[in-house]
Amino acid sequence: MSQHIIVCSNNPTLVDATTRVLDPQRPHLTVCESGLEVLGAVEVVDADLLILDMQTPGLNGLLLITAVRKLAPSLPIVAVSTTPQEDARAVSHMGVSYASLPLGGSDGPQALAASLAEIGEIRGMGLSSGAGSR
Repeated sequence: MSQHIIVCSNNPTLVDATTRVLDPQRPHLTVCESGLEVLGAVEVVDADLLILDMQTPGLNGLLLITAVRKLAPSLPIVAVSTTPQEDARAVSHMGVSYASLPLGGSDGPQALAASLAEIGEIRGMGLSSGAGSR
């Protein structure tokens, strides 16, 4: 059975980088562009992973993590941010994995892909940085 991953971001670079690391089994991907959309998706989708852009509009990233934890306490969350030091400290106490998306340059998607692949390997999620794009 394939995995279902929710990506909460209105940043095309993050969505592109996420599709690059998905397992060759091609898990189902639900993309939400706001915090409110992701809350609706979490209520109706039996997801295996949430990749959350901390700068997604609609809800503060930390409030969104808290709300998702109430709706789906066992759903693994990977928080992604372009302001790594500030957000990494904030989510580290919430049991959330963290990946950084470097601003500018062509290495942003590759750096994020490597971070997501490492997190996927640690959590046994079958993500790999060599999966290619869709």
